[in-house]
Amino acid sequence: MRRASDIVYVVAILSASVACLPWPNGEVSSKEQDRVLFQHAISALEHNRLDVANLTLQTLVNTYPDSDYARAASEILQDPQVAKCGSSWNPLPNRCDGSLASAPSRMN
Repeated sequence: MRRASDIVYVVAILSASVACLPWPNGEVSSKEQDRVLFQHAISALEHNRLDVANLTLQTLVNTYPDSDYARAASEILQDPQVAKCGSSWNPLPNRCDGSLASAPSRMN
C-alpha cells in the first residue's frame, strides 16, 4: 500500500512540474490573436475550406474590429464564394468548396 501512495505522489509532482513548462507555441501572446486568426483563415482558404475561412474571418472582424487584419478580413469576406459560405448553416459539406476567383493577399 505504501508503494502505491508513493507512485501517486511521484505522478502528482511530475504532473505539477510539467504544467509549469512553456508550451512549444508559447510565443503567441494575447496581442497577436488577430494575426493568428487571420493566418488560420488564409490557411483554410488555401485548402478550399471556405466555410471555415468565412467563420474565422467573421470572428476576427467581430472580435478585433480596429485591427489591420480585420480590415483585410472584411475585404476577403466580400468575395462572393467566401460570402455564400457564411449565409447559413450548410449540411452539404461540398457546397462551399472551390477555388477563389482572386487569391487573398497575405499580411505579415
